[in-house]
Amino acid sequence: MEQTKMEKTYHRLIQETDRLIGKDGALSRLEALSEALLTVEAEGSMDEMRKAFQFAYLQQAQKEPVQPNHQMTPDSLGYLMSHLIQLFNEDSIRLLDAGSGTGHLSMTMKERMPEIELNGVEVDPVLAQLNANLCEFLKVPMNIYPQDIIEPSRAGEVDAAVGDLPVGHYPLKVEGFTTAFDEGRSYAHLLMLESAMAYVKDDGIGAFIVPSDMLEKDNETIKKYLSEEATLLMFLHLPKTIFKTEKQRKSIMVIKKKFSPLKNNEVLIGEVPDFKNATQFKNFLQQTESWYDSYVGN
Repeated sequence: MEQTKMEKTYHRLIQETDRLIGKDGALSRLEALSEALLTVEAEGSMDEMRKAFQFAYLQQAQKEPVQPNHQMTPDSLGYLMSHLIQLFNEDSIRLLDAGSGTGHLSMTMKERMPEIELNGVEVDPVLAQLNANLCEFLKVPMNIYPQDIIEPSRAGEVDAAVGDLPVGHYPLKVEGFTTAFDEGRSYAHLLMLESAMAYVKDDGIGAFIVPSDMLEKDNETIKKYLSEEATLLMFLHLPKTIFKTEKQRKSIMVIKKKFSPLKNNEVLIGEVPDFKNATQFKNFLQQTESWYDSYVGN
């Protein structure tokens, strides 16, 4: 059976990655894959080429395990994030991807929102370079800032922000952040969320993948932030089936910059159905659209 264009590109990426590893044993598999993106002959549409990269990345991660925060954001989450951002915006917007990693989330959203201008901030140099090379591979322009988003950036004002935020403690003491703790180490994901929203225009939207128990914990800083500087609009629990344990479960939090109490709407809190159940997922998307219609009618 003849291979598809996606399969051909995938195999070329794998073969070139292995060749580069054999040539320079000091390269990590992600570094080799990053270099391979610049040399292989790619075939197919943007979607096919992105999927070829996605499968190649997953294959390298099996051979050389990556840390949890380097895991790739799945297509399904990228499509859902696109839907949520599109509820509140036109397609032609400036988007900031906080902790953009490989850039896969941004590339997935670009497929659904072709007119968006992409901006990413990523502190890990290997991932930032991989992101840049992926943009070259897919021929998609993106402004990438290789730095810690918690520090000042040249990203400029954006219409909306997204992020699959890495969970953990920030190693340094920070000041000037509402979400920072007075004592001990603050949560990096909260600081990144607040930092990303600082670039969003007033009344602009942020959609972030966060721990599902984030609002249940005794965490007064995020509650203070959501009562003074931002408005919580949605908190959507992702399907249990995509996480190994309940403790690892995450949700999508949608917020608006600046605080203003909801009038006729309540915060939309819900369970995202299994992505494989097309009927239930379609009904869920319609639920978010109905909520938005009521929201703009306030």
